[in-house]
Amino acid sequence: MKKILFLALITVSITATAAIDPASNVSFAVLNNFTAKFLKAENVDWKVTDRFIKASFTLHGKEMNVFYDNYGDLTAITTKIQFDKLPQRAIMAIGLKYPYPPYKLTDCIEMQTPNGERNYYVSLLTENENIVLEITPSGNVSTFKRLSL
Repeated sequence: MKKILFLALITVSITATAAIDPASNVSFAVLNNFTAKFLKAENVDWKVTDRFIKASFTLHGKEMNVFYDNYGDLTAITTKIQFDKLPQRAIMAIGLKYPYPPYKLTDCIEMQTPNGERNYYVSLLTENENIVLEITPSGNVSTFKRLSL
């Protein structure tokens, strides 16, 4: 009787853990590919949507995100970077067109695709809007997204 009760408790515990663990919704292919490339990742948090699977984590002290398609293929890697790591041409253009204040830097991200293409994204905030700029490796700056607040 004790063994049956013990097995029942273990089963309920495993089921409850799987129900609240976001990684339980991640396919084996994605988990396998992620583990192979980011073995030392810490504090991994998964988000699964209809369009992509995202893992947010820390690796060697850097905050990172990786995105996979529903087939388990890596589509992008993003890393938070310092503003001064952007191409110099972009830093100058942003400083002239979006001076502080009223524009406040909220995020600076480097995005790399599996084939090595790289772009940068900078989020700027004012009282009225949030602007996301896209920056090429050569330093060209364009508006990626503009949201009114």
